[in-house]
Amino acid sequence: RPSFRGLHPLEWGATGLTVVLSVAAAATQQTILTAIAPLPLSLAVGLNLVNRKKLDDRFQVVVQQQEAKIAELVASQGQQQSELGNLTLTLAQMRDRLEDVQKQVMQLSQGTQHLHDYTRILNTEQKQIEEVLDYLRQIEKNTQVIQVNPSHAKAYYNRGLTHQRLGDAEAAVLDYSEAIRINENYAKAYHNRGVARSTLGDRKGAVEDLRTAAKLFFEQGDISSYQRARDLAKRIHDVGSIEPENHEVPLELLFS
Repeated sequence: RPSFRGLHPLEWGATGLTVVLSVAAAATQQTILTAIAPLPLSLAVGLNLVNRKKLDDRFQVVVQQQEAKIAELVASQGQQQSELGNLTLTLAQMRDRLEDVQKQVMQLSQGTQHLHDYTRILNTEQKQIEEVLDYLRQIEKNTQVIQVNPSHAKAYYNRGLTHQRLGDAEAAVLDYSEAIRINENYAKAYHNRGVARSTLGDRKGAVEDLRTAAKLFFEQGDISSYQRARDLAKRIHDVGSIEPENHEVPLELLFS
């Protein structure tokens, strides 16, 4: 072992200090090692705790974000459902209004059709009135001629024809008779008077007039008129009347 004999006091002090420092260093190292030894486990635990906290925080953030999205989606769906309900209500109202418009259009169409029918009836009645007025003017005109010249057979005949067209067979018979009185060979007057008498139910007088008319037409060389008067006399003789179901004498049977 080392010997401390013969050492200089300074060397002795230096040697002692070295020992003390060595011991102190050893103790310090042991203390440091003792203190440092458990650090890795604690540090790992601490880091784990920190990481878990961070993960928990991030998870909470994610959860909150998802919850916010879900809430937003629910709100959006609620809004969409509300908008869908409003749209459905609007469509129903539009459908009702469309049905009302269709009904109005139908009523308008029916009203227009009724208006057209009424207008057509009015036009027909107007034509009939104008025709009657024209007949009345003709009667007045021929009456004035007769007043000036009572022997005007043609004026009596024309007035009788107008009466007959208006359906007044009795007045027609009177005028035709005056025309025949003035002109006993007036074949057309005999023919038309025969038709008027048939309308009045005078079957015998109608046949006699039509046969006389046929005879005069034949003598005058009017064969077509002769055949018309003859055939009509035969028809009245056999059937008893020349009136159709509506009891109106066809105007084509008359001579103008």
